[in-house]
Order: sequence, then C-alpha cells, then structure tokens
Amino acid sequence: RDVGRIYVIRMELPDGLIVHKIGMTNSDRAVDRMMEILRSWFTRFRFVPYSELILDMSTSFPKELEEHMHKMLAHTKFIPHMKVNGGTEMFCDIDEFRVLHYLRTFNEDLAKKLDLSDQDYKNLGQWLSA
Repeated sequence: RDVGRIYVIRMELPDGLIVHKIGMTNSDRAVDRMMEILRSWFTRFRFVPYSELILDMSTSFPKELEEHMHKMLAHTKFIPHMKVNGGTEMFCDIDEFRVLHYLRTFNEDLAKKLDLSDQDYKNLGQWLSA
C-alpha cells in the first residue's frame, strides 16, 4: 500500500468566512498542493485567501480517510460560486479542534473495517461541526 498525506488547509475569505479544505496528496509535501489551490483562487477571484496548512499527516490510507471525512462533513460542504482547484472538498462550520483530533488519532487498523451507516456518518459529522 502506498503511503500518502492527508492535509487540512484553513482559509479565511474576505467576508470573514472560515473554510477548511480537507484533502489528500501523494506528494511528499502538502504545501505544494496548498499552493496549487491558492493559485487557482487567485486566477478565478483575483485574491488569495489568508491560508494556513494546519495539518499535514502521513497515512497508509489517504484516499479512504479522505472519503471518510468527506462523508462525515457532507452537511457542511462549501462550494465556491466559481470553479477552483479542490473546490468540491471544502467545508465550513466545522469544529477545527475536533476534526484535527479525529484525524490525528484515527486508527489505521480500523480503516479497512469502516462500514458505517448513513446515520453513523451523520452523527459523527454533527459531532465534528461547530
């Protein structure tokens, strides 16, 4: 199994809205991915949101963990009004501390056993929401 990276980017938009991009990359550096995303914002909107890479973590299950997080946070999905790179994997109104804690303590041994119901995902997602 290839090792990849899960990352969380915190972006503050000009109106004060906080958006989190949760994604995965096979690159050694998530900061390179963050720069691709920010370049896309500049190209579309002619501004770059204030951004911080708040998590850059190696994992053996990057795709599965990314999909797991996106299912849990589906109810908080944020989609910019113009297409930007990574724009379908952004979320607002999340509890940043809980999301980061959840990701940092995720047990990779459980990844292959994850078979949660829609209700389970909804309940976890509500716990991760602000």
